[in-house]
Amino acid sequence: MTIPPEVLRETQARFETRQAQRRARLQRLDLPGVAADTPERVAARLARVGVPLPDAQALASGEAEPAQVAARLPPGPRQSLERLLGRNDLVGVAYLELARQAADAVARLVLLDARGRPAGYGTGWLCSPQVLVTNHHVLPDPGDARTAQAEFGYELRPDGTLRERVTLALDPDTLFITSEALDYTLVAVRGDTHAYGYLPLLDAPDKHMVGEALSIIQHPGGEPKQVALRENRLVDRLPDFLHYETDTAPGSSGSPVFNDAWEVVALHHSGVPRTDAQGRVLRRDGRPAAPGDPDTELDWMANEGVRISRLIADLRARPEAASPLVSALLNAPRPVRERAGVGGAPGGALNLGTVTPGADGTVSLPVTLSLRVAAPPPTPEDRPYLDPADPGHAAAYYQGIGETLAPAERFAALSALLSRSHTRPLVYDPAQHLYPWVDLWPDGQLRSLYSGRVHSPAELIAADRMAAERRARLAAQEGLSTEALEEALPYNCEHVVPQSWFGRREPMRGDLHHLFACEPACNSFRGNTPYADFPDHDEVVRSDCGRREVGEFEPAAGKGAAARATLYFLLRYPGAVHPYAPRHLDTLLAWHAAQPPGDWERHRNAAIFALQGNRNPLIDHPAWGAGIEFAAGLGR
Repeated sequence: MTIPPEVLRETQARFETRQAQRRARLQRLDLPGVAADTPERVAARLARVGVPLPDAQALASGEAEPAQVAARLPPGPRQSLERLLGRNDLVGVAYLELARQAADAVARLVLLDARGRPAGYGTGWLCSPQVLVTNHHVLPDPGDARTAQAEFGYELRPDGTLRERVTLALDPDTLFITSEALDYTLVAVRGDTHAYGYLPLLDAPDKHMVGEALSIIQHPGGEPKQVALRENRLVDRLPDFLHYETDTAPGSSGSPVFNDAWEVVALHHSGVPRTDAQGRVLRRDGRPAAPGDPDTELDWMANEGVRISRLIADLRARPEAASPLVSALLNAPRPVRERAGVGGAPGGALNLGTVTPGADGTVSLPVTLSLRVAAPPPTPEDRPYLDPADPGHAAAYYQGIGETLAPAERFAALSALLSRSHTRPLVYDPAQHLYPWVDLWPDGQLRSLYSGRVHSPAELIAADRMAAERRARLAAQEGLSTEALEEALPYNCEHVVPQSWFGRREPMRGDLHHLFACEPACNSFRGNTPYADFPDHDEVVRSDCGRREVGEFEPAAGKGAAARATLYFLLRYPGAVHPYAPRHLDTLLAWHAAQPPGDWERHRNAAIFALQGNRNPLIDHPAWGAGIEFAAGLGR
């Protein structure tokens, strides 16, 4: 798709006005191990890839050396840290599988004329199971979309032959949203897209930092699908756009631009061509471009993409945001699906090798079949939702905890009780206990902690079990760390005290008191930041999951439960939580008081007591919150 001249002019003007800022950042990028972004951005980005927040902040401020921090990190976060700071360009082999999965959601858009003949090409990608996103200048109005086609799988096999493509029609009558200013179009897709997955729109502010390598999956000039793998370097961030430099071909209009975790950070829409002293656009051979020259012949020096966070903000402000398709798009988690095996065969296909028929044409196969029968999902224990015997259990549990204890004494007594009675530590597996029973609401459903969205237990159990099987296969094949695998294939579960704060150690990791159902989109939006209360100002980034700015997060829902779970953790594991300060405790106690526990939390407390042996005192005795010295549990 030829980029319209007005889009090129606007892109070039933005690029030229930022020359001074960009030059300064490029000079910093030439220094090994030095980040060119702001300390707040660097800290947030490092924390997102698994570097503990205190270490991330120390690195960003220059108070710690990268080598010292990297030496004590697990392999996954260590490699991410080294890549982000320009010290190591190596990636794990699983990176290629994630790239392959991301590529499946990318389609070639074929624009047809009145006679049904191809009139142009672009790139688009599924951002939910039913919605495709591309540029406004590719599909500017519903009429163009109505005659266009999305071709999935238009790519070459390893032997150089074309795969069988699948062509789906677009459905602008069901959904069509476009923005000329931000150069994006969303349009519904007809047909079954399950086999291709989708690339969700994530508006977390810490998905990228200046200097980071980016990748683009595209159909340049309508050609079979290609990838520019880590060949673009992010050099500038504008309010609405990202600029990324490359010494290769430009991105194709409508392509997704990825960070190293294969999260989409931008919608590519234009390039910055090199010009001569007269302002004429130059070809790659150095001659001035002529009208009609294809984009692939121009000498591009930079690319520009629309920031996904800006696209989402624009989308949320539209009246269509309340429609089911757009609401599902804005809240879509990362998809979990099985990929086909090599060459398109199903992953479970039998490889029989070379088979020679007998004289009569028959074949005898000595086959040994290993069958794995899936166990049925766990069912709730055979007892009522609110156990009538639980109040008696609670009364007996706290015998000896006097009502007149001083705050410091009460903290010490409860801390010892919680530790002593935690007699059955559980290994982290939310599909085993959390989804089937512990986290159920009275209606038998699950609710995401931060957004309140409803999920069935079967839905989350199936998603986590499927992801667990894929983690096991990757671990066996590639030897990847648990951290890297769960980052790529996350659970639908939130640790209110992030795992990186306690080094993913047990029994903290599997302690049900601070585990809650929560889709990956909200997990990702929070990252591993402390809770906070924000004033109502525009600088805070908002989503259905809550509000955040660099280093802190305020949930949209579940504040009381999250606060009580965090305060429990301080009692049970004193000294393990470092990012919290006394001011954070004031916020947690205020949330605890404003949103007292109800039947759901009382059920959770009783179920966890039956499973692992200890209880959350803030649920059993809410009034105790004001009389406990929680600061004694903070790390130093």
